[in-house]
Amino acid sequence: MAGIAAASVGLSENGRNVQAAPEPTVQPSAANDEFDTQLSTLSREADDFADRASRTQQRVDLEQRRREEQKLREADAASKKAEAARKEALRPKFALPVAQKGVGELFGAVGSMWSNRHTGLDFPVSMYTPVMAVTDGTVVAKWNPSYGNIVEVTAADGTQTWYAHLASARIRSGYVKAGTVIGYAGSSGNSSGPHLHLEVHPGGGAPVDPLAWLRTHGLDPT
Repeated sequence: MAGIAAASVGLSENGRNVQAAPEPTVQPSAANDEFDTQLSTLSREADDFADRASRTQQRVDLEQRRREEQKLREADAASKKAEAARKEALRPKFALPVAQKGVGELFGAVGSMWSNRHTGLDFPVSMYTPVMAVTDGTVVAKWNPSYGNIVEVTAADGTQTWYAHLASARIRSGYVKAGTVIGYAGSSGNSSGPHLHLEVHPGGGAPVDPLAWLRTHGLDPT
């Protein structure tokens, strides 16, 4: 406490008046001010530390969630990849070119329609019947005076399958899988009526009997 206290008057044992000594003046201590400052600084530092610790924990939690979400995404991608591989392994790698059973002119037949002999296998189907790729492969569609609208599919082993006398090609280029519709049967080129003419050229070379070739791959169109 600051200031001078008023002196009080009392009686001594002999009856005389005695003036009491004034209370001492209390001055503020520099040490106290310094201590208060230190306490205030420590309090601010404690608050700052708590704030930094909270932000650090938030970053740790966020990183943990990010890692967990990444693991879930990777697990989901791996599961989808495995399922796709399973389906691919089960998918037939060869298919008949038309859904309808039955064949017409056989490979090697002779007649006025061919300059030498019949180089393919005919499927007597109606106009615009969907024609499917027999194998996986790369498609090229073109026009030929004798074959008319023709689509060629080249498989990975180099085997070419030709689909001739089409009304039109559905796919003119690109990669297809067995069973994909690549065109529609017709009677273009040197043809006497609607049908599909199929040829098989192993390694892109001379044609072989498509019926025998189809049967070696578990397919029988008859």
